[in-house]
Amino acid sequence: MLSHRVRRGVLLAVVAAVAVGCSTTTTTTSSTLTTSSPDKKSANERRQEALANYVQVALGYIGQGNRDQARLNLLRALEIDGNSPAAHNGMALLYQLEKDPQHAEEHFRKALRYDGGFTQARNNFGVFLATQKRYQEAFDQFEIAARDVNYNLRPQVFVSLGVMAKKLARPEVARDAWERAIALDPALPGPYLELAEYHFERNDFPMAKRFLNAHGRLARPSARSLWLEVRVEDAFGNGDGVASKGLALRKLFPYAEETVEYRQWSERRDAAR
Repeated sequence: MLSHRVRRGVLLAVVAAVAVGCSTTTTTTSSTLTTSSPDKKSANERRQEALANYVQVALGYIGQGNRDQARLNLLRALEIDGNSPAAHNGMALLYQLEKDPQHAEEHFRKALRYDGGFTQARNNFGVFLATQKRYQEAFDQFEIAARDVNYNLRPQVFVSLGVMAKKLARPEVARDAWERAIALDPALPGPYLELAEYHFERNDFPMAKRFLNAHGRLARPSARSLWLEVRVEDAFGNGDGVASKGLALRKLFPYAEETVEYRQWSERRDAAR
């Protein structure tokens, strides 16, 4: 069974994907694209433009935590088109912010019913399911989302897919997903840390070190990465590395769970000498 630290860490990896995605959720769904020139817009095109603006403004308010203004704009969007996938996706995110999973799921499902190709909504729904600990369902949603080769957050979807595979005790599937994420976006730090931990758990310390180094070039240290670095350095018998990384962990993250684990590990290690 995975520790609370790992559960928290992997879910944060997933949540990070949607945090990026929310800001880019637009009305570029199959039901809202228009092709006319700006000076020859039909009444329907003007309605769709207004709908898109309401949704985009609402998403900005959701990002700021302004629930009242977000709801006002989303309700206006739904007055224009009650079947708008983008507006229902926005409502789902709003209800998720309000800790109302029943209504959030209802609107995610409506968004996907009205446009099954709305990958951003599907990715967001996958994140929602993951936070509800419905890992198989989340895996299924991410697996579908990952097939959309035009989705701008496809690398992050593969990270999330790997996280869910790990939760489902499918480590090789997880590894393949994280490697795919790196192939699509070599500058994405998350999958390097996941793969470092994957290889460490299998006693492949050189590979773990390689992926940790790559992660360190792309991201600032985290409690999770430093704690893993401590254990990798210990596996190589590098006492100076253990001390250096341990000190950084204690100073940068004094109250993290990883720091507590490190202190307990260090005490056991010293007692065994």
